[in-house]
Amino acid sequence: MRPIHSITLVGWAIASGLIDFGAWAAPPAPPGKAVQAGVSGDEAEARAQFQAGVAHFKKQEYPEALEAFRRSLWLKKNRNTMGNIALCLKQIGQYDEALEQYEEMLREYPKLPPKVEALVAAEMAELSGLVGTLAVTGDAPAGAMLFIDNRLRGKLPLEKPLRVSAGSRAVRVEKEGFAPLGMTVDVKAGMESVAELVATSRKGRLVVSERHNWVLRVELDGKDVGVTPWQGLVEAGQHEVRLHGFMRVEALAACEAPGVAAEEGAKVASGVEVASVTLYEETRVVLGAEEQDASLRVDSTLEGTTVRIDARVVGRAPWEGRLPLGEHVVEVSADGFFPAKQVVQLERRKQRELSVSLERQPDLVAEARAARSRKIGVGLAYGVGVAGLGVFAVAGGLALDKVHDLNARCPNKHCPSTEAGNQRAAAALGTAATVGLVVGGLGAAVGTGVLLVTRPGGSERRLGPSVSAGVGLGSFEVKGRF
Repeated sequence: MRPIHSITLVGWAIASGLIDFGAWAAPPAPPGKAVQAGVSGDEAEARAQFQAGVAHFKKQEYPEALEAFRRSLWLKKNRNTMGNIALCLKQIGQYDEALEQYEEMLREYPKLPPKVEALVAAEMAELSGLVGTLAVTGDAPAGAMLFIDNRLRGKLPLEKPLRVSAGSRAVRVEKEGFAPLGMTVDVKAGMESVAELVATSRKGRLVVSERHNWVLRVELDGKDVGVTPWQGLVEAGQHEVRLHGFMRVEALAACEAPGVAAEEGAKVASGVEVASVTLYEETRVVLGAEEQDASLRVDSTLEGTTVRIDARVVGRAPWEGRLPLGEHVVEVSADGFFPAKQVVQLERRKQRELSVSLERQPDLVAEARAARSRKIGVGLAYGVGVAGLGVFAVAGGLALDKVHDLNARCPNKHCPSTEAGNQRAAAALGTAATVGLVVGGLGAAVGTGVLLVTRPGGSERRLGPSVSAGVGLGSFEVKGRF
């Protein structure tokens, strides 16, 4: 509906007693003069603002008139002033507020003169045809401020659809810490319109702190995002949060809250908690971190040995440090010794001490030397044995031939003097064969004894029996030591 022309409106307002130039009994005091008796300073100022509003209204300066009437009403509540505010709001197209102003006036002054009451009812009926209602849905965050055409209309959620003037309306929702939401809605008179807001950035605020106020690293969905206390905008949905870091041992013992994150010390961490972040809402997560390290001391029977823990070199024995709770493999090693491994289970607030003994490795050089000596000794012994048996075979054969010849030439074993040389040769060959047999047997026996008594990995001093043999003309001597 088209607004009433200003001259007609002023005439109607004066006739109805809304704009009443005689509503105030006395004019305001001139500048520099004292306010006349019986009129307070606020009342005089209210009268002056009222008259200023009337002057602006007559000039069709409706925004200025509205401001002056509002100042007057703030200083002194007056029925006429409230009606004049409603008239100004109607003239500038804020029909919803004009209707609300009339409603407030009726609540404050329920008994109006009949003529005024009828005119106000007619105005309200006209204004009702110029407004619609607006509901706000969608991604509308609770507690956000709702603005319609840059005018604050309250907080979300609305108790009921909001009455607004018909036409194209700019809807904006603002919540501290988040990006504003906005859209334009075409409001139809006498109907309910819906502003369904859609957030382009679907995020909420996550606030993470540690129960003891420790400053620890914040791990969000497996990524380091900062230190506690931490807050930031994250995508709406579920997120895994974990705290980890270090606490100096002295601060941990005194339960102190450090000002900055420690780079070394006792390892502390929290469990993983799943935080459900809601769009445009703040989600708080408080995690309690616990000590994750225990103290371990590693000693060895040999100082300076290398200490490895979980296959990583950590130092030399004696070694002491802190490790995460749970099972660890400790290995101690040194040149010339067999490495020693041991599994330890570390528990919270318990110190473990580990003593490791090392066993010396055999001397590989001496072992090789002994192996060579064993081979040489066995070879010599069997060689001598073979040579002795060869002498036995050759000398024995020749001795048998000589004996057969002598038996043929010496009946009844009585040989003439001419056979004395042959007899001596036969005896010498027999002696040589015997010596060869004995030497061959001893060589084989000594070689076999060396193989049976000596062991791989031993040294030359670990060889078994010691045997020596001597051979002379017509004699044989064997000496041994076990």
